[in-house]
Amino acid sequence: MPARRVVIVGAGVGGMATAVALAARGIKAVVLERASTPGGKLREVSVGGVHMDAGPTVFTLRRVFDGLLAEAGLLLSDHLRLRRADVLARHVWPDGSALDLFADPNKSAEAIGIFAGAAESRRFLAFMREAQRVYSMLDRPYLHAAKPTPFSLTVDIARRNATDLLHLRPFSLLWKELGRYFRDQRLRQLFGRYATYCGSSPFLAPATLMLIAHVERDGVWLVEGGMYRIAEVLSAAAVARGAELLFNAEVKEIVIEHGRAAGVLLADGERIAAD
Repeated sequence: MPARRVVIVGAGVGGMATAVALAARGIKAVVLERASTPGGKLREVSVGGVHMDAGPTVFTLRRVFDGLLAEAGLLLSDHLRLRRADVLARHVWPDGSALDLFADPNKSAEAIGIFAGAAESRRFLAFMREAQRVYSMLDRPYLHAAKPTPFSLTVDIARRNATDLLHLRPFSLLWKELGRYFRDQRLRQLFGRYATYCGSSPFLAPATLMLIAHVERDGVWLVEGGMYRIAEVLSAAAVARGAELLFNAEVKEIVIEHGRAAGVLLADGERIAAD
């Protein structure tokens, strides 16, 4: 039986991760990217001969990448030098006030106590407990599910504990929920940034995104050489397992035949078939 051929549009982290996973399963993956390099938002720029990250700045959920590379028979630690961060972020306001958040939530609570008072410190710890609870509820039935749906998620959580559904807060806005935890508007603003991780607004996004607080607590890693090394490692792993990467290849249209995707049409008129 001939190997199946899959076309992936875009060499961002999602596209590259898909290519690695497919190639590890013996499925031919062709990645088409309109830019001249892989990475998507994970990119770097050169200023005066110095390379610097121009996209995401922190590496979280390392175990996801460990598992992905392991599927391809590789060890992430053989290809990336990582150092776990103690200080997660430094925040500064126009009035000169500043606050560091730490990997250790107790250190963060102490810093918040000095910054905004003991009551806010206690509210922060309550917020972190709830963030962990939300993450734990979604980890298996949503984040690691192949094809999660609102129905499958609801059934899975309800089977374990129906009252947990109330704590997901899918219909409560993140900004509103943060107001329940923090009286200091600087802290409310600070934790509202979690919505921006996925390009959303804290005034419009669901409070479920508070789970990112726990993701950061679970580990933020600094990548030696810059975040762009991740894109290089993923692209090299994909190619090593048989994937093909084509750059400066802009997809104009997905070709549909007999009710199914049959390939893509590039901006220059070339057609690339897919199974």
